[in-house]
Amino acid sequence: MLLVSRTIGPAAAGIGAVSIAAFLVLDLFGSSMMTDALIQWRRLEPRHASSATTLTVLTGVFTGIVLVLAGRVLSSVTGHAEIAPLTLALAPLLPLSAFSGVGSGLVLRERRYRLLAMRVFIGQPVGLILALLIAHHRGGPWAMMALQGGNTATVFLLFLATRAAPFRPALDRAALADLWPVAGPQLMSVVMLAGRYRVFIIGLGMITSGSVVAVCNVGFRLLDAVLTVVSGSTLRITLPRLSALQDDPAGFARAFGETAQFQALLGWPIAAGVALTATNLVVGLMGPQWQSAAQGTRVVACTALLGYFYGDAGSLWISINRTRINLMTACAALLVPLVGLLLLQPQTPAQAALCWGATTLVLMPINMTLVLRQLHRSPLWLLRWLWPAAAGTAAMAIAVLAADPVLPRQPLLALLCQTGLGAMVYALVAFLALGRRLPAALHTRPAVAVPSLELAGEPLESAPVL
Repeated sequence: MLLVSRTIGPAAAGIGAVSIAAFLVLDLFGSSMMTDALIQWRRLEPRHASSATTLTVLTGVFTGIVLVLAGRVLSSVTGHAEIAPLTLALAPLLPLSAFSGVGSGLVLRERRYRLLAMRVFIGQPVGLILALLIAHHRGGPWAMMALQGGNTATVFLLFLATRAAPFRPALDRAALADLWPVAGPQLMSVVMLAGRYRVFIIGLGMITSGSVVAVCNVGFRLLDAVLTVVSGSTLRITLPRLSALQDDPAGFARAFGETAQFQALLGWPIAAGVALTATNLVVGLMGPQWQSAAQGTRVVACTALLGYFYGDAGSLWISINRTRINLMTACAALLVPLVGLLLLQPQTPAQAALCWGATTLVLMPINMTLVLRQLHRSPLWLLRWLWPAAAGTAAMAIAVLAADPVLPRQPLLALLCQTGLGAMVYALVAFLALGRRLPAALHTRPAVAVPSLELAGEPLESAPVL
């Protein structure tokens, strides 16, 4: 998306960002509806998988119709007539994405991490090639539609070919009733939590110019692109592991501590690194016309650091079937930045970043308190897990700041120097702080295995546990 945005320019990228945001908000209803419930439910049977697939695909069809209507409304409100045909082109992708969402849940339940990785290794290049072809033929915002369309269609075909999810229609009310106590609240929390950024971008587009929207979108997504490594890998390790240890309080707490440590080891150096290198990162990767995005990126990166103080709270509540807490947290996370937009009326990327970053400042102490109460542990217990990441990040920041006077003037070259120096210092200090071993989350096997699911009479093979 960043490469395509640089190719088509801020104005076209802003229009494309609003259209993609509308698509991604509605996509959450289908693609995220049953994913976590399929992982958490212990006695999963083929009827659960088939019913979940059918319901989510039907939801995708319905949200496709809603997207077409929403595109017309957005065209009228924003004054950009191009949005209506863009959303019309995206609508058929929603049922395909819903099918892939069920497939992702079933694949993650079986810990088939290679197949999960193939979504990116195959889908992203296909979408990028299509997008760049259209961008170079002056397709403008249609390039971003090609990026989304190529990726979504490729992942659907991959899961269809590997039979990751059943494709025989079925609706078993009893099976859906088993899954819904987790799926219902978690669906709404995912819609609010993941969709809040898309809603924020749409709201920002109604307040300020398309160019400011594009600059904010690029700045925020630069950070999001690297922090996705943290959220994706942490969830894929934490949720299956905690779900398997629901009946072992001591093992559950230790597994959470290990995964919280792993999250901080990934998240803190990445967020701090983006904050330290924001100007060189934006200018070096996107060009000087995007330089105004650097300050906003720095603000959001600094607030993101606070989000890694208490581990993967979302996976914890899913694993013990307390998804209502995720729902309440998501409601707050949706409302705080929107209130900020209304009060501040931002006209610059830095002001928009303050509205967005306020969410973490408000929710961090609340989430940490709830997590520690659930685990019956103290803040000192959590700090003992997190201190290797804190030591490595502090050493990295000192090294990068000390090297600033001797950096090359060329932004991309300076960025490479900062990244190389920071990575070496961080890796060395963190490795020593961990006792010269890998994080425990990468080599501890869950105490209880998750039962495998049989589809079409053949069991899905499990990949080795990390």
